[in-house]
Amino acid sequence: MSKVSESRIDVFSDAGRRVQVAREWIQAYSPDTEVLVLAHSAEAASDLQMSVVNSTGSWFGMKRFTLNVLAARLAQHALADSGRAPASNLSFTAVVARAIHSLQSEGKLSYFEPVATRPGFPVAVARTLEELRMNEVDVDSIARLERGGKDLAAIANLVEQQLQESKLNDRAALFRAAIDSINSPENTPYVGLPILFLDVATRSRLETRLIQELAAPSPRVLATMPKGDERTIAAFEAALGCKRNHAAGDHDASSTSLSFAKQHLFENSAPPVTPLDASVTIQNWPGEPRECVEIVRSIQAQAAEGVPFDQMAVLLNSPGEYRSHLEEAFSRAEIPAYFVRGTTAPDPAGRAMLALLACAADGLSAKRFAEYLSLGQVPAPEANKDVESKWVAPNDELIAGATEAESEAVTELVGSSAVAKPEDAAVVDGALRAPARWERLLVDSAVIGGKERWIRRLEGLANEFRLRMEEAAPEDEARVGSIRKQIRDLDALQEYALPLIERLADLPARANWDEWLAHLRELAVNALRQPEGVMATLAELDPMSSVGPVDLYEVQLVLEARLHDLGVEPPKRRYGRVFIGPVDAARGLSFRSVFIPGLAERIFPRKIVEDPILPDVQRKDTELTTRRDQLEAERLALRIAVGAARERVYLSYPRIDVQQSRPRVPSFYALEALRAAEGKLPGFEEIASRAESTTRARLGWPAPKRPEAAIDEAEYDLALLANLVESSKEEATGAAHYLLTANTHLARALRARSRRWLRRWTPNDGLVDVDDLGRQSLAKHQFSARSFSATALQNYASCPYRFFLSAILRLDLRQEPAAIEAIDPLTRGSLFHETQFEVLTKLKAAGLLPLETGSLGKAFDLVDQELGRLAGDYEDRLAPAIPRVWQDGINSIRVDLREWLRRMADSDEGWIPDKFELSFGLSDRGPRESDPASVDDPVAIIGDLKLRGSIDMVERQGDRYRVTDHKTGKARAPKDTIVGGGRYLQPLLYALACQELLDGHVESGRLYYCTADGGYEERIVPLDEDNLPILNSVLIAIRQALADAFLPAAPDKDACTWCDFLAVCGAFEEKRTSMKPRDRLVQIKALRGLP
Repeated sequence: MSKVSESRIDVFSDAGRRVQVAREWIQAYSPDTEVLVLAHSAEAASDLQMSVVNSTGSWFGMKRFTLNVLAARLAQHALADSGRAPASNLSFTAVVARAIHSLQSEGKLSYFEPVATRPGFPVAVARTLEELRMNEVDVDSIARLERGGKDLAAIANLVEQQLQESKLNDRAALFRAAIDSINSPENTPYVGLPILFLDVATRSRLETRLIQELAAPSPRVLATMPKGDERTIAAFEAALGCKRNHAAGDHDASSTSLSFAKQHLFENSAPPVTPLDASVTIQNWPGEPRECVEIVRSIQAQAAEGVPFDQMAVLLNSPGEYRSHLEEAFSRAEIPAYFVRGTTAPDPAGRAMLALLACAADGLSAKRFAEYLSLGQVPAPEANKDVESKWVAPNDELIAGATEAESEAVTELVGSSAVAKPEDAAVVDGALRAPARWERLLVDSAVIGGKERWIRRLEGLANEFRLRMEEAAPEDEARVGSIRKQIRDLDALQEYALPLIERLADLPARANWDEWLAHLRELAVNALRQPEGVMATLAELDPMSSVGPVDLYEVQLVLEARLHDLGVEPPKRRYGRVFIGPVDAARGLSFRSVFIPGLAERIFPRKIVEDPILPDVQRKDTELTTRRDQLEAERLALRIAVGAARERVYLSYPRIDVQQSRPRVPSFYALEALRAAEGKLPGFEEIASRAESTTRARLGWPAPKRPEAAIDEAEYDLALLANLVESSKEEATGAAHYLLTANTHLARALRARSRRWLRRWTPNDGLVDVDDLGRQSLAKHQFSARSFSATALQNYASCPYRFFLSAILRLDLRQEPAAIEAIDPLTRGSLFHETQFEVLTKLKAAGLLPLETGSLGKAFDLVDQELGRLAGDYEDRLAPAIPRVWQDGINSIRVDLREWLRRMADSDEGWIPDKFELSFGLSDRGPRESDPASVDDPVAIIGDLKLRGSIDMVERQGDRYRVTDHKTGKARAPKDTIVGGGRYLQPLLYALACQELLDGHVESGRLYYCTADGGYEERIVPLDEDNLPILNSVLIAIRQALADAFLPAAPDKDACTWCDFLAVCGAFEEKRTSMKPRDRLVQIKALRGLP
């Protein structure tokens, strides 16, 4: 290899100096001279060209590339001649995943076998293999390693085999092809030109070899390097055959704190001890979100001083910690931002695609389908579903470099899902196509999963709706209209969901990637409102077409990490926007002001961990990176970030870890930056004190000291209020009145919150002091106007507002369609009661009541028969996730039912079970199993109360009756209960209803805890002249509360603990209402004291 005629390596800590030297080097040529510029990023190359053009007026011959793009360009003809294609990083990961899956399924992995099926394992192995291949490490040497060497060598060999069979070139193969093709005639336009390497980083042997081959025929080469990048500098010295230019100098003529920091950072030297000037600022803030807001505030201040947005940058060492917070802060302040290529953001379309794949993997799970619906990606009916027209080019540098023209490979991502807004969602009858009603329909239909079950359950629900509409009274227009709306919603759900379920069911069990990609593209265009990001990701896998067969698990493994957060395509030009990106993206760029957040431990620097696949001890005597190299890279990151600033650098760190609620300390890098800037090393306490002295920030009050410095309206309001707290009464009065007119919702919320804690009753305490409209609405809920169930009336004693929410507003807990893991108490109770009804009905028909000991065998057989049948129906409806747990629950019910029957046979009280599920007033519930003596209308009992419900069992003894309400839980009612403070009304209410329905005297009502949990205890309440006045006292209290429209949130002691409406009221109702006047609660207090 001949030495280049003239080469130079200039090393500076100041990015501005590096860019200046590069510009002067180019300007030494005439504007029409062809010059090859290789920069670390496309942004750096573009900035340099713009700088040159601004200085010279024009320039025609500059060829700008990154090293990856040029390598792809040099190799493209060789790849085309051999019929091979470049593999993106995603494609290479897929090949690695295929190899691991094959070896693991064949039992050929030993060391890595325990972790081979973990989702992150293929990604980690792919990263290690790429490093090994880029450094040309021999596979045989890997096999000799003690810890996992044989496994890793086996994976590497199989990956190489599959790459060859699939005619794929990974990054290493592409670089080798570029090196071999560099002197081919097709690459003449790129070879033999003067070359500028602008802050190009090299991390592998193949990169260094390519640089060497490019430089050899070049008449003149300049390489600029950031100070501290020893690995890259050494590689360039070897490639160019020259040493770094020590005579270049690296001393800024100015004596600012910033210039001192650049010169002495991580050096053994130090500047004279001088206080910090305005060029270096250190601050801390309570948490990363607040830190990002303060960065935006400082950007606004810099812009006010005349610094353009595109001359400011936010450089991140841990982008994942800050990206979302910065995005929100810039959006709030309406400052245009340029997130560099490679920045990722949560993507609704990608996550919707993953939810659909999980739905298919989980047996067409309704829960996963509901998750997909919740992401708002249901496409419009008129949307274009043609796959070809929806094709999007892959967003990968290697593939783009091999296929695109030399013009900038930057295109705007049309309709980027990362910034999509849902306002344009399609509508049906004025409602969103994916309404919350669809999720409710999935719950009501009990789909759970399975293609046939989807069809059967949705059709069954449709039939049920039609039956309800037929049974509804024609004059009940509201109910008929509601049912029709449900039918329309269900029709829309069936029309959309069933074809999609069919498509998911048709996904192959195993297939090559070309077949999978065809299915996935069809799924994307038919199921996603904005499929562009997903389609671009799938395009990266096109070179994998012949690889396979793979199953759905492998497909999910490959796509999950990429689709969860998709890359955000930056705007076409970065000018006029604040530059935001990882520190490495700033190589070759210079800004007037730079913001460096996160100078706290484990953020900057990040925690140094060795490669889990190939530890450092096995990397010795190689050119692979070790923890020492990672440490140097962390130091280099701070050098680059500080060096990118020409005028000011803002250092900051979060003093609180918001997620873990613990304090954070500044990192040693923050201390080192200050030492380099001011000549002395501060302590942790000193730096914290200095950083806080310039800030006034509280975690619980996110606003600046001065309202004028607010970044948006919300901050302005909070800042104003904070100052008013410290103002005199005269100054504060009326100062914030504008808030009440600026936002009606805020005004209503503030007044409601304030009134709830007043020491008097207000309308914000529940249904209290209603107006005429409220009274008119409540008129149809009086005792005389409608019926009530005993359960609803019992809620009044626990809390009047609970009674209002459940009985008047009829609110209920939201349910999710999911396979149950255990039988919950409500399901157990329903199954228990239905089995009791069927068993008792058949025993009566067979003439086996009253039950005797000799008939227990037949009774037990009936229990087994009916419980088995009903349990099968429930199992089909609920689809239990763990059959053994379900069966154990059924067996428990069987044991309780048998013991209940045995105790019935042993009883000598003389009561004969006569009627079962004697219902009244339940016609609106649709067809149900009930006793023939049941009536459709509610029963009028005491006064004007009309009762609705169903009596589990009516027993007869001569002309006397006893009603029984079976309970399947613990016996919580005291043994001498009559109404139990209004909480146990069923015995007396049902006894009165039975007396109205049957021709005979009802002696008593009974609560029978007929399971082992309840100890088979009973609470018998006689229906006599002593107990009726007690019941009447309860009903009078409820009747009066309805008439007075006074149903406040006044819970009984501990009533909120298990209340379904805790989310409505909050957790402090018992404490809050204890401060209210007690005079209006006299009646309910007296009610709660009843026996």
